[in-house]
Order: sequence, then structure tokens, then C-alpha cells
Amino acid sequence: MSRSGSTSAELAFPVGSLSALRNALEAQVGGESAAQALRQAGYAAGDALFPLLGPEDAGAAGELPEQLFWRRVAELFAARGWGRLEFTALHPALGSLEASDWVEADASDGSLRPSCHFTTGVLANLLGHAAGENVGVLEVECRSRGDLACRFIFGGHDALEAVYQALVHGHELDQALAQLA
Repeated sequence: MSRSGSTSAELAFPVGSLSALRNALEAQVGGESAAQALRQAGYAAGDALFPLLGPEDAGAAGELPEQLFWRRVAELFAARGWGRLEFTALHPALGSLEASDWVEADASDGSLRPSCHFTTGVLANLLGHAAGENVGVLEVECRSRGDLACRFIFGGHDALEAVYQALVHGHELDQALAQLA
């Protein structure tokens, strides 16, 4: 089968496939190994998604005005059935993307921790391409564990690590952000 044009081929599959894949991987290799594999797969998928942010020169997507860039990110995912992402600036070193309808989450799953691992990989890739440097992504709320929305915070390693450590030690996100210099 030959492909024509410069557009990447896409595949649609049932929404429940992502949580079924996560559950199968967790059963086979354990929770942390499954999370790592899904993040790596998501990161690889980001290479195909980034050029879809446009304009024609994909590298220029990171040079778009901020409001237009976040609108294009939201449209990219919404048009493909992932859900509606909303951007919020949290701190000069961190931002947040939130969705109350994110497709990777399964509200009936009963997870004990956030589980949109594929998404964290995709977002790390897309945002890193746009920023021209590595960007870390941490899911801090997830519908799979009963939260009202999935919330991904992102930014540089040091700031994200400081927030992660504060969360691990029982602080709320707002407290963790307030502790950042």
C-alpha cells in the first residue's frame, strides 16, 4: 500500500483501548514498568504530532504567540478525540494543562495514582520541541483515581522535581508551588 502526500497516517481505535493497554501492561510487567513503557511510547508518538501544530515549518510552532500556540495544542488533541485541554500559567517555571474529559483516563478504574502515562510522554515531546529544550511533565490529578479532571504540570527539571518532592511529602500542589523560588 502506498501513501501519498506529506501528512502522517493516523489510526483511530476505541477509547477503552488505552486503559486496556495500560491494564494489560501492568499485569504483565508491573505498574512502574508499564508506566515507563507507556511514557516512552507517548514520547515517540509526539514526533508525529508536533508537525500537526503547524505552521508549515514545524519548528516555527514554538515561535507562535503564546495564546495561539495553546489554542493549537488544544485543537490538535480535541480534533482527534483526546479531550479539551486548558492551559494555565502556574509559575514562571511551570505551566498546567487540564482536561475534565481526557480520553486516557478511565473514571471507573479506581487507580491509586495518576495513570495517563502515554499522555505525559506525548506532552513532554510536544512541549520540548516547542521550547527547544527538555520539558518534564507530571500528572498531578487524574480522573482514573477519582479526581474531577486530569491535570498535567510541566516545566524545567528542577522546578518539576521540587514540586514532585513536595507532593510526595504530603503537600498540596498550591503549597508546593508557593515553595518554589
